[in-house]
Amino acid sequence: MPKPLLSARYKVVVRDREGRIMRIEEAPSKSFILNFLYLWWLNLNLNSSDNISVVNCSGQQTTMSPQQPQGWFVSFANSSCPYSGIQVGSGTSSPSASSPYLESLILNGTGSGQLSYGYNSVTSPSISSNPGTITVTNTFTNNSGGSVTVGEVGLASTIYNSAATSAALLIHDVLSSAANVPNGGTITVTYTLQVNT
Repeated sequence: MPKPLLSARYKVVVRDREGRIMRIEEAPSKSFILNFLYLWWLNLNLNSSDNISVVNCSGQQTTMSPQQPQGWFVSFANSSCPYSGIQVGSGTSSPSASSPYLESLILNGTGSGQLSYGYNSVTSPSISSNPGTITVTNTFTNNSGGSVTVGEVGLASTIYNSAATSAALLIHDVLSSAANVPNGGTITVTYTLQVNT
């Protein structure tokens, strides 16, 4: 059976406050969602009048109309919108291809139930071997004073117009079982996108 031309994998590593590994999970991503196709369509169609579902930099669900000439796919590694790149949530329901959001996004911060989002680390595309790959990694720190449960992860592209920067979810995965991140601990999520030729 031939390998898919485009695929993704995720890896989750949970550590306690001393940095000891408590859990590792790695699996194929099963849920490229409609936004993945829609963002490509916006780029190819060159139509800036369409709206797309996004999470804004405050973590609120909204819509925005991307604009030229800045482009719609911008960067996974940006500091202005913490929800661009990798997102984490507490939901446990199976993803729907038509849903543009995590079921229950965990907000960036140090309050109860929140995690401090780090900066995304993005590798340059590698085409020296087959498959070609690119990886996106982010570490989330629990400074909330209590444990935080992560049940879902996702990968979002930064898009913006003249008024705002936002994050459009492209991939959504639910963990095999929810991961408990202890106070002072971290959870590191890596997405690897692969292209076979």
